[in-house]
Amino acid sequence: MPKYAGNLWNMSACNRLVAERSESRRHDKHIRALESTRGMTDATPPAEYAHLRSKPKTRKLQEDRAAEIQLENRILLQKMLNIDTKPSQLQSDMALTAVKPRSLHGDAQKRDLDRITSENQALLQRLQNTKPSIDPRAWDEEEVDRQ
Repeated sequence: MPKYAGNLWNMSACNRLVAERSESRRHDKHIRALESTRGMTDATPPAEYAHLRSKPKTRKLQEDRAAEIQLENRILLQKMLNIDTKPSQLQSDMALTAVKPRSLHGDAQKRDLDRITSENQALLQRLQNTKPSIDPRAWDEEEVDRQ
């Protein structure tokens, strides 16, 4: 049974069951009232206006920049076409008699190549003139002795 402040004789019901039922009804009514309440804060997003969404100034600046880039590209393409279609400044006979590029160290490289070739020839002669230090007949004799 719930506690009541004040006088015990101020109860609206004389029976404990009647008091509990009325308390339960009061509590249910309170819960329904809480469930049906709405919040006081407005959570909806602010309205969007078309003139703020489209941003005409930014779009105009972008279009102007794109037009400027297109103009520069056209000018550059025209210059490249002029360079490509213009005849060469060089005369045709000068192009045929072009000088071959020469190495700055060509003479030194040739001397080094000759020196290496002569050293290789000398080494080959020494190898061909030396007698072998291994005698295959001696191997055969050692093999027979081991068995």
